[in-house]
Amino acid sequence: MTSFDPASVRQAVAEFTPRRPEKFQDLMPAKDVIAELRQKRASYRAISELLTQHCLPTSKTAVAVFCHEVLGEIVHPRRRPGRKRPVVPTAVSPASASEPPPAEPTPAEPASGGNGEDTQTRSRGPRIAQVRMLKPQTT
Repeated sequence: MTSFDPASVRQAVAEFTPRRPEKFQDLMPAKDVIAELRQKRASYRAISELLTQHCLPTSKTAVAVFCHEVLGEIVHPRRRPGRKRPVVPTAVSPASASEPPPAEPTPAEPASGGNGEDTQTRSRGPRIAQVRMLKPQTT
């Protein structure tokens, strides 16, 4: 076995190239084209289809990530619509501020009397249908 030679190691480090190709190296030549298409409000899918037609096969996801990381586009997260919650009047008086709030009805106790008309006082949770025993109809 040969002894450790720092000079040969330094030379190997200087000549080192990563095995994996650089990210987006295929899309870099089309950077100006992609930027221009995005300024014209083209979708990622439309851009990927156009590039694929012109001998640069790519996916819409690759174009999207390229636009976010290289072109610096802002990522807007999808907004989910908020849940509709019933409006509960909150009249707070100085005397009632120190008292704990009244307990909500439990699911075992029907808050609406069983007819399903008063839905704002119902507790959260699964809704179980009220099954009534009916006599079989004879014809």
